[in-house]
Amino acid sequence: MRVLFTASDWGGHYYCMVPLGWALQAAGHEVRVACPPGQARAVGEAGLTAVPVLDGPDMTYCTRLIRYQEAVDGTSPLPGPPLHPVTGRPVADLAEFDVAAETARFWQDAGARVERSYDAAVEFAGAWRPDLVVYDMMAPEGALAARLAGVPALYHSAGLFGAAETDPVLETGLEDPTGSFARHGAKPWSRDQIEYVIDPSPLEALPPHGAALRVPVRPLPYNGVRIVPPWLLEPPAGRRVCVLWGYSATAMYGPYVPALRHAVEAAAATGAEVVLTASAEQVAALGTLPHGVRVLSDFPVDLLLATCDAVVHHGGAGTAMNAFAAGVPQLCLTLSIDQPVFRERLTRGGAALALSALTATEQEIHRAVTAVVEDEGLRAAARTVAAGLAAQPSPADLVAPLVELARTGRLDPAALGTRG
Repeated sequence: MRVLFTASDWGGHYYCMVPLGWALQAAGHEVRVACPPGQARAVGEAGLTAVPVLDGPDMTYCTRLIRYQEAVDGTSPLPGPPLHPVTGRPVADLAEFDVAAETARFWQDAGARVERSYDAAVEFAGAWRPDLVVYDMMAPEGALAARLAGVPALYHSAGLFGAAETDPVLETGLEDPTGSFARHGAKPWSRDQIEYVIDPSPLEALPPHGAALRVPVRPLPYNGVRIVPPWLLEPPAGRRVCVLWGYSATAMYGPYVPALRHAVEAAAATGAEVVLTASAEQVAALGTLPHGVRVLSDFPVDLLLATCDAVVHHGGAGTAMNAFAAGVPQLCLTLSIDQPVFRERLTRGGAALALSALTATEQEIHRAVTAVVEDEGLRAAARTVAAGLAAQPSPADLVAPLVELARTGRLDPAALGTRG
């Protein structure tokens, strides 16, 4: 069987699909990952074969444009000047950049790039002839390629995002703004056409999938390749707290968000060992750190959480899923997905707390950090969530049902063998 994955340039959405790619390859099936050129190295490092033919807009640049326009309009929730969309550095004067003209140019160029990406996915699928297609939230080109090839397609969620979202922020992706489906002679695309969703979400925090069949999968965290330092092989002397601030948060919001400083100080105040994993730029922006804070540069969080008692992070769904799988209480200081519906979903199982990083006070952050470190109720809930995730089918368990789906064009829910 040949399986085509389509992946966007958003690493967190691609990482969740890596274990399924491994399972398929280990079972003797061929796997290709169509992606933008900037993602090809990450695909190769994971041991999968990249086909760097996709295209699309730079979403980091897009977000910087939006933040800049908010600053011009006086509606920005962020302190200080916005980032220059090109350099990523704070501007001294808003007149440095003509955001209105550049926004118009950006969207025109983005449309052309997205069209090229759909065309490339269709062309490669036509040449390679996959039996099955799996696509991530930001790469629905795979759905069109599958339809034109006459093969089944599955949306692979990173977790916590559904096929039938209605919130204006959470529904981003899984769309066809350029009308490429119709342009290729296919029925115009809509979310209600999604038939299958591979979803690692915990049962306590299931997102809405509408009529699509949920295909549960056990999340096996993967966050890139790094060398484990020797000290991490030894058990900590006491409690250990991970504070993580992702690259995307810095790229879109700048290296300094006060909530990160408050989180580091609050974690240190609990008396726990604090491990800060962040970029060098982020660490430098924090200035002098509290005594005993250990710094790891862009370290894969899955390699760290097994030794931690709590994690505080920027609210990315990928990091939240890592914490759920590890059974570690978490505080999500949400940035890019700063919506009440998402925070409610995160906290539904009692294993997480969530605050807005842009509006939470220093006192609120200190109280929340203390709670995730010391509250036994949160700890017990985190263990319960992790046990439920461990009971879901592994990626290897999905291989046989996917083979049957490719062969017959349908997936029997009974073959999934799960209570989810």
